Amino acid sequence: MSTSFATDVAPLFAPNDTRCMNAQGVQLTDFAYMSSAVGDGDFPDHANARHVLARVKGDEVPRMPPGAAPWGADKIATLQSWIDGGFLP
Repeated sequence: MSTSFATDVAPLFAPNDTRCMNAQGVQLTDFAYMSSAVGDGDFPDHANARHVLARVKGDEVPRMPPGAAPWGADKIATLQSWIDGGFLP
């Protein structure tokens, strides 16, 4: 089954996390932002989504979500599945 941003990924982010990260320019629940194909110095493509994944996994700091319990394996797997599946809306 395909993982959808609207039904599977966006709901993973708590409203407080979304507000906090929006203030920092990271638009967790914005499909265009999260699915952007643009890379950066760390990732050759889809840097926005890949940085979010690295932060929820604890591979980048600060870890997301700040001040809350780390994501469980199931939530991380959902985000990873969406990325691996081609960033479906």
